[in-house]
Amino acid sequence: MIAGGNCQPNMVTYGTIIRGFCMKGNNSAAIQLLRKMEEGPCKPNLVVYNTIIDSLCKDTLVDDALNLFSEMMCKGIAPDVITYTSLIHGVCKLGKWKEATRLLNEMVSKNIFPDVFTFSVLVDTLYEAMMLFLDMSHKGLVANTITYNTLVDGFCKVGRIDDAQKLFSEMQACG
Repeated sequence: MIAGGNCQPNMVTYGTIIRGFCMKGNNSAAIQLLRKMEEGPCKPNLVVYNTIIDSLCKDTLVDDALNLFSEMMCKGIAPDVITYTSLIHGVCKLGKWKEATRLLNEMVSKNIFPDVFTFSVLVDTLYEAMMLFLDMSHKGLVANTITYNTLVDGFCKVGRIDDAQKLFSEMQACG
């Protein structure tokens, strides 16, 4: 035990432990610690909320993440691009395209602009949807030049030139 005076956990202490819980997939422990913070003098900040929201979304607990997001906003903690990107990623993983679009529009309406990570999430999701679409081609669905151009353009915009080139090659093979 370290001898000393009045040592109390601060934001860094809480944030570090919460991040550790989230990294281990123990979201419930992270949320319990968040609740403990809310009761004490060290109130959770945006970084703490973002850590838990991102972890919940990665574990496809998107409804819980959206509830925590609403709670955070009610407490006057404004979201940032990280918050929205985590939520968009979560809803995209569940195939909720309309919700992803709603979140993206909400984000931009609050003058929070997507960054390369946000676009990467959207491009990855679009790519997965496109691959599903192409796999269904035996059912009469056929991708066209516009479909491929959109994906190639998206990959180029987020710096994923290798993926753009791969898709370009697939497009030529379909030719």
